[in-house]
Amino acid sequence: MRIRLLIVGFDPGTKAGLALIDTFGRIVFLTSKTNTSISSFSQMILKHGKAIIVASDRKPLPKSVEKLAKSLGAKLFYPPESLSVHEKIELVKRYDIRTKNDHERDAVAAALKAYKHYVGLFKKINTSLNSLGLTNIYNTVVESMIFGYADNLDEAINKALSGKSVTLEEKKPITIIKTERKVDVKRLEKDIEILKKYNEKLLEENRKLKEMIKVKTKIVAPRKNDKNLKEIIELLKKTRRLEIEGKIPLIELKDLSLENLENLNEKIDLFGRVVLVDSENLVTLNNFGVKAAVSLRDVDKSKIEFPVIVLDKKDIHEKEGIKYIEAFLFDERIKEARKTGLIEWVKNYRNRKI
Repeated sequence: MRIRLLIVGFDPGTKAGLALIDTFGRIVFLTSKTNTSISSFSQMILKHGKAIIVASDRKPLPKSVEKLAKSLGAKLFYPPESLSVHEKIELVKRYDIRTKNDHERDAVAAALKAYKHYVGLFKKINTSLNSLGLTNIYNTVVESMIFGYADNLDEAINKALSGKSVTLEEKKPITIIKTERKVDVKRLEKDIEILKKYNEKLLEENRKLKEMIKVKTKIVAPRKNDKNLKEIIELLKKTRRLEIEGKIPLIELKDLSLENLENLNEKIDLFGRVVLVDSENLVTLNNFGVKAAVSLRDVDKSKIEFPVIVLDKKDIHEKEGIKYIEAFLFDERIKEARKTGLIEWVKNYRNRKI
């Protein structure tokens, strides 16, 4: 039986709140204690599993939260700005978790905020390992990705299978430009997997249709999925050709509703892609792991967890119906953002090498 990986929400104080949830969003343990030491809280946590993330609902980060994370060897997580009381109440309410007091509520909210930030990664790892029949290495792969021991999911899986153990100190520094080219190569493998899944689904539907024809002895109209598959294949082919030419293809998003994004994500996998947006509210994109968003106007970046690059219309080109920007311009704007420090996503971007 594998050890449960935990996200810890901690609200320090004379009376402190402690919340533990697993990587599937399930509450594991919740309590509030008076005059309790950090070491005592550490022992409580260790009884329930292994902490990979310790989260706070506040910024700046309380020293005691940092101390708890250090004692557990866990990664720290805190929001760009302290969560409002309203936001914490809504978070806890949405997940239907009952708390006895404000300390427990704040601890739960901190843990859930961290979970929401990483849920896309957790789901991707779980889905990939299930399809490969490798669920036994789930913990190792999750830790590799959370702590930055691997630059992408394929590398994390390969290291887990080979039994390699790499620490952050042993990893060689990788520049953003090199990483982005590496992600583009991995993109091909992911695109192939998408096409395989659609092809398998289509073959199964064709089999069922043939059975229906035999039984009902009538012609069945072509399924809508035939057209969908062809469109997806063409889209992936065109984006691949642009990448080979050294361009950055843009996935144009006109509708940023959660339902539309989920449907599109299921078809082409938004993870690691650069998207073109025409909206000021980009928060719904937070859980889809996009590499960056390109916009023609300024947007509020305070609650956005990915890089946003504002360009002029003349910088965006089109070929075969697919919009794109030059790779050198993309790299230049990313570098510029890092130098000026005007956006808070830089630290998160360094970890977005999946």
